[in-house]
Amino acid sequence: MRAVIAVCAFALVLAGSAGTAAAYPQYQISKDQTCASCHISPAGGGLLNGYGELTAEEESLWGGNPGFLHGVLELPDMLRVGGDLRAAAGAHSRGDGVESAIFPMQSELYAFVEKSNIGLYAIGGATVEGAAGDARSFVPFSREHWLMWRQGEGDGLYVRAGRFMPVQGLRQAEHVFYTRRFGGTPLFSEVYGANFGWLKPDLEAHASIFIADPLVDSIERGDGAAVYVEKRFAEGSTAIGLLDRFTTSDTDTRWHTGVTAKRRLSDKLLLAAEVQVIRQNFKLAAPTRFQLVGNVLATYFVRPGLFVNVGLGHYDEDVSIAELDRDALDVNIHFFAISHLELVLMNRIQMIAFGAGGDSSGYSLLQLHYRI
Repeated sequence: MRAVIAVCAFALVLAGSAGTAAAYPQYQISKDQTCASCHISPAGGGLLNGYGELTAEEESLWGGNPGFLHGVLELPDMLRVGGDLRAAAGAHSRGDGVESAIFPMQSELYAFVEKSNIGLYAIGGATVEGAAGDARSFVPFSREHWLMWRQGEGDGLYVRAGRFMPVQGLRQAEHVFYTRRFGGTPLFSEVYGANFGWLKPDLEAHASIFIADPLVDSIERGDGAAVYVEKRFAEGSTAIGLLDRFTTSDTDTRWHTGVTAKRRLSDKLLLAAEVQVIRQNFKLAAPTRFQLVGNVLATYFVRPGLFVNVGLGHYDEDVSIAELDRDALDVNIHFFAISHLELVLMNRIQMIAFGAGGDSSGYSLLQLHYRI
């Protein structure tokens, strides 16, 4: 097997970022909360607030001070700082043999300063420019930076403007899930725009208007709008959501319409699903086509500090063409050792038309995540 060394550990700590990971929405329905109950961002992900830090301590096996730098540095009340370091190692296959790999996933710092309900949020890190594994190709990069007014911490009205990911769908942390990768929110698809919404434990609504980043070549090339509304029932144990997203670029227009569902079957078992139908209209000679994408995810909480995800994904690039669809099985095991340290065993098998449309692929990787 051929080893692929992406970057040395020193470069990873200083500046490596080949990917990012967001929040775990499983905790939202398991604790009858909004994503903003634990995070500064109204969409979840990124910097934790005080309640989020306490949750990180509570949900880890051995706990420990959950504050910034383990509480060694005391910050003023108006300032919150944090960060995430992630790397992964293991084996993967694209159908032509198994290879080993070690690579950076994320190295970012977060900061939020707020006065009189008006706050400035920024994520700073680095991204790879050029060949993977070339440490000289790392360049500074900010995925998100925005100004926000909010009625209160964790709920109520909010308005923000800047660079962010439009709010829609389940917002799973795993960017390889099909509803993220093909459903409008792939990795590094942040845009510039304005976003406003309403957050309560039983109802959340988000609306965004945006343009493609005019300064950086982004994954999202279109301008558009996105709307997501989610209603929770049965004392927060069930949730139904609706999403719409429209984008237009020089090459095509896309209309996403979808539905989400979440159900807490017991204190230990959760189910979640998202399905989207996508209408893609090409502006050149190609005909209009329809796509279908969906994910179903089961989460089992074994004990505090340990949960298992089993997910099924389906993506049909063009429903009118046979053997163009792909399916994936994901099994991820999350272990929170202390409030700042997580280990994730990530496993995936992916098939094209159940093997009839091309080589199957997969990976088994161990991810190390340290929250600064």
